Amino acid sequence: RSLLDHGLPRYCLRCGSLMSLAEQCCSHCRLTFDPNNPATYSTQPRFVRWKFWFPGFALAVASGAISYAVVFLSGEMGFALFVAVPVSFSAILGYATNARFWSVLFLSIIAIAGVVFLIVSMNFAGLFCGLTLGGIFLFPVLVGCGLGWALKLALQNSSWDQRHFLPLLLFAALPYGVCAIERLIPHPTDIATIETGLTFHATPEQAWSSIMFYEQVEHEPPLLLKLALPRPIRAEGSMTAVGDVQRCIYQKGELVKQISRRVENEALEFRVIEQHLHFEHDVTLVDGSFRLEPMGVGSTRVILTTRYIRHLRPAWLWQPMERKVVHTLHGHVLEGMKRRAELEETPQPDPTYPPPRELPFLVQTESSLQ
Repeated sequence: RSLLDHGLPRYCLRCGSLMSLAEQCCSHCRLTFDPNNPATYSTQPRFVRWKFWFPGFALAVASGAISYAVVFLSGEMGFALFVAVPVSFSAILGYATNARFWSVLFLSIIAIAGVVFLIVSMNFAGLFCGLTLGGIFLFPVLVGCGLGWALKLALQNSSWDQRHFLPLLLFAALPYGVCAIERLIPHPTDIATIETGLTFHATPEQAWSSIMFYEQVEHEPPLLLKLALPRPIRAEGSMTAVGDVQRCIYQKGELVKQISRRVENEALEFRVIEQHLHFEHDVTLVDGSFRLEPMGVGSTRVILTTRYIRHLRPAWLWQPMERKVVHTLHGHVLEGMKRRAELEETPQPDPTYPPPRELPFLVQTESSLQ
């Protein structure tokens, strides 16, 4: 008696789809079979590997992108966003994926790329910030993946009937709980001050003249600035007297500054009164200044200072990247000014004065605005 009489299901040997008993062929790829020849079909569904990793992977990536968006829109730029979110979605991946531990670790790295891609696609971060997030997420993701995997092993033989979904809900809720706690904790205003100096082969008068055009830097910016910051296009307004307002137009946005102190050939200070540069969630610019220090015949040291309010926490995590970006921006601006100043005829530098060098930058942190 044939297996057909028993009504057993038959699966295609080529694609694994269910075979049509009436047509005696695969309903998907049309491969024929003989119901009386068990070698032409299978009575067991094919083992499909993706079913053991893809559902958990997709759930983790979706949860990570959604929780990041919700916490980001809440305005909390701290542990909930940069620690709880990656721990959460990687723990979901480790708990919900039926694969070996090293395979799950590999999937967690791919999950970082998936979450970052969605964050950038939703315009919650630019390309540079997305790449930075990928690096920051790496350690919390490994921790969360190990946590989810260990909990799965601990509960796999348990009789607890809610073990299949309740731990996943708790992992998914982690960023929202941490965010709620952070909102209850007052955070002091954190102001960073960064200074960068460069020596020009120019007189103070020539260096001062170059300050008037410092937003109009013509040489190509380094790759870091192309990725991290909008590119300046032009400046509108005057800087000839205290109270003057200058509007700096960027590729995507603008910055409005007001002169607060002006000493000819010595110092120019300004405060930022408007900022629309698409990184307001990260930092708020406060003020800045240029100081000129004569260094001998035909040499002037120009010191550029920027003060900003840091919104990203913890400070130790973001401070190195912030310093690198601002220091690179300062160097680009000062180099443009130096080139402009040195185009004019200048006296030869004093041979007793040491060669020009870029000064190390200084970072200071204040607890509140003065």
